[in-house]
Amino acid sequence: MLNITHYHRPTTLKEAVALLVPGRAVIAGGTDLMVNPRYTQGVTELVDITGLGLAYIRLADCRKATGWVYLGAATTMYEVQNSTLLASIAGGVLAKAAATCGSPNIRNVATIGGNVCSALPSGDTLTTLLALDARVALQGPLGHRELPLSDFFLGPARTVLQQELLVEISFQVPHPPSGAAFYKLGRTEEDISIVNTAALLCLDSQGRVAKARIAAGAVAPTPLRALQAEEFLTGKFPGPDNLNEAARLTMAAVSPITDQRATADYRRKVTRVCALRALEQALASCGPLNQAAI
Repeated sequence: MLNITHYHRPTTLKEAVALLVPGRAVIAGGTDLMVNPRYTQGVTELVDITGLGLAYIRLADCRKATGWVYLGAATTMYEVQNSTLLASIAGGVLAKAAATCGSPNIRNVATIGGNVCSALPSGDTLTTLLALDARVALQGPLGHRELPLSDFFLGPARTVLQQELLVEISFQVPHPPSGAAFYKLGRTEEDISIVNTAALLCLDSQGRVAKARIAAGAVAPTPLRALQAEEFLTGKFPGPDNLNEAARLTMAAVSPITDQRATADYRRKVTRVCALRALEQALASCGPLNQAAI
């Protein structure tokens, strides 16, 4: 950060977008930007987005069981973790994932938009948002666009952003009966994930899986959806055998690396365990119908 010569604090979205030119980096919480040189290479100016009113958690169509949740990109992990609204949706899975993102001091300033834009394969909220079928809204010089979060990541610390600002994240409240869970393996709960997984199960009136979402992190160049495992579960009763097979298919979908935290082989094997536990916990949070499905 010694090369920073100018600091901008726009008050409108239009002003902020106009500032997004090469040599400038966006800052909100700064918990990644301040410590990771990859984000400041060639950067001499910062654009602070905390004055744009992008810190909020809202429910639209609140009279409907399947309304949409909207999160402003500058919403802190602390706010996500302690949101009573998010605690009431999908078993509070997003709030629980946010609660593992670093220490309390970090969560007080780190933002959910920053976690997404960092595009680290190990990002704890990323797998959860993928399991929730989240979408992202971007604002740039050519205007506004939206896309599925699954299309946002290009590789480690690489996204589709082109002089654009991530302004909002949204997802639809899952149809009941449904349940979701986040499972993380790290040296401590607050440490960077060795492996993390998230699962969402929506059941039909007979207790079969109407919709399945399984995501895994820290096991591929980007957080990934286990599409084959999801397809396998759809239409089936979520009994032990089927959940085990879905976990095995999730393991087959990953392509981990060896680093200072774990070997690739260990990550691959642990993915199966984490996926199974996430699926079991998601099923348990579906409600009474899950008993008939076991």
